[in-house]
Amino acid sequence: MVYEIRLAGAQQDDGSIDLHRLALLAQTVTEIARGALNIRIGGISTDRSKKSDKLQQGLSIKLSNVKSGSTVLVLECEPFGNYLAGVQGNVFRPEVLSELPVQTPMGLVIETFREALNFKEEASYLDKALLKKLKSFEKIFTSADEKISFSNQGSIPEVSLLKADFQKIQFLEESIPNPHEVIINGVIDELKFSKSRVTIITQEGPVNAVLSEEVVPENIAKFWGKSLTIVGTAHYQPGGKISFLFIEKIFEPREADLYFSKRPAAEAIDQQIQRKFSQKGKNQLADVIGKWPDDEPFEDLLKMLD
Repeated sequence: MVYEIRLAGAQQDDGSIDLHRLALLAQTVTEIARGALNIRIGGISTDRSKKSDKLQQGLSIKLSNVKSGSTVLVLECEPFGNYLAGVQGNVFRPEVLSELPVQTPMGLVIETFREALNFKEEASYLDKALLKKLKSFEKIFTSADEKISFSNQGSIPEVSLLKADFQKIQFLEESIPNPHEVIINGVIDELKFSKSRVTIITQEGPVNAVLSEEVVPENIAKFWGKSLTIVGTAHYQPGGKISFLFIEKIFEPREADLYFSKRPAAEAIDQQIQRKFSQKGKNQLADVIGKWPDDEPFEDLLKMLD
């Protein structure tokens, strides 16, 4: 499929592009595409699990032409449907596989920027690391007046970026808690495609999780359909909800562990952004997101399980 990236409004946008700038643009776009693919398949954009060489080939984006009329980069890439063999066993959400075959690396880049710029609370394909990759695209701009647009020759809605748009992306990224250790309690539900991936059903909804090397699948298998208390590293979505958990320890639950069955609530992202724009000085968003009830130190919470 053929895509275009149009750079317009700056003095340098004259039908040519500096080689260093082209290299930076290529690296950034490829990293966004890879992160967007990772979050769909593995739950987080920084998933480092080994993927098939064929799927890695599916991330290939080729520059086929540079045209004038400002500076227009013509890019070509193939649908992922040509590269998905053997991936089905590694996904949390099998429904993703009905979408990916017709999607392309550049299509995921466009979709990711659109989701960040038109953020809605139910966004499911954004995390802190991927938003940082989007934010790094700001380095491509040479002036505040420049506009960079992505299109598929009119077959999908165009996405246009200004340098000022990255302020919102930065606020959105800052609103997401950094990955950190948590304790949750819930019912263990097995995913039929993978022994190392489970879903934890909590009072406030399911949490996708993967077993670390410290947890043997056979040790957790006896708890399928039963309640369990889990210690792990949580990764978050915009809004402060846990989207992905690396399980590091498991405990048979006690009555007091129901304390951990509720995930911390967070202020809505649009409220945070609106409040952030009205503030000056220190960024306080990270100070109010993802806090446990009563804000006990994590070490004290672990002692409650012993």
